[in-house]
Amino acid sequence: MSNPGIETIKSFADAATELYKIFFKKYPAAKLLILRAMMQSSGNIGIIIMDKSLVVGKFTVYTSSEGNIVRSGIGDEIYVSYILNNSDIIDIISNKREYLAVPWKLFKYSSKLVRPSIAKTNPFYQSALMGERVFLRPYMESDMPYLLSWYNDYELNRLAGWTGSRIGEARLKYNYSKSYGYDPMNLIIDDENGKPIGTVQLYDFSDFDKSCKLGIRIGDKSCWSKGYGMDAVNTILEHAFMKMDQNRVALRVYEYNERAVKCYEKSGFKHEGRARKSAFIDGSFYDEVLMGILKSEYIEMKDMRSR
Repeated sequence: MSNPGIETIKSFADAATELYKIFFKKYPAAKLLILRAMMQSSGNIGIIIMDKSLVVGKFTVYTSSEGNIVRSGIGDEIYVSYILNNSDIIDIISNKREYLAVPWKLFKYSSKLVRPSIAKTNPFYQSALMGERVFLRPYMESDMPYLLSWYNDYELNRLAGWTGSRIGEARLKYNYSKSYGYDPMNLIIDDENGKPIGTVQLYDFSDFDKSCKLGIRIGDKSCWSKGYGMDAVNTILEHAFMKMDQNRVALRVYEYNERAVKCYEKSGFKHEGRARKSAFIDGSFYDEVLMGILKSEYIEMKDMRSR
């Protein structure tokens, strides 16, 4: 066998995924063999191919609702990698039917499942993110004057869908303390000079569905229409899909917020529907535009941008 390419690894990954489901359904206690990797990994894994003592290939396998996506090389976001031989790839592809019929024969690979290569620092728990122009970081006490200004601004609040009473410092502090308990990706957006210009959040995480929602507010109006919002969205999507292994990120935006809709479209979000006259704001009913992006769509868009 020549050195494996992406198509071969795709065939291997598809076969391994099918066998994985059958094997652990038949032998659920065997999950203890890969407990360490399961606790440290996500649906994105690296595969290192060996031929005797030489590395002949490195690949990343991203799982998604549209199937496995394989790319050459192992990205910085990959925390767990498995070391396999060329012969392992041939065996799994060629003998998949036999293993499906007698899955206990897969126990011969248990030693490789037990000993994956695990990076020293798990990127899943990264709390600050660097974009091309923005830096996303946790809240600090010095941010409070900015937050009070942004969350008591009529125009900003209308874009977010609420125009109620003013919000005080105590309430904002409480909201941020609660959000860190349930949705840790609630971050301040700094511009390239380190000045706070807004907030961005991932929230409503569903471990079962591997999905979450996104919200963003560029509070500094002098930064509108200058690419900061799009950079912040792209930066947090990179983290959501490539490091947190989300399969879908969704959002809702009000019909009159055309600037935001264009930003989301450029970031790869698709129009998925419209909740007609579902929001009552300032005495009138408005539509909510429903948008979403899938992991597979994000990876495809990322590939196109890198060409």
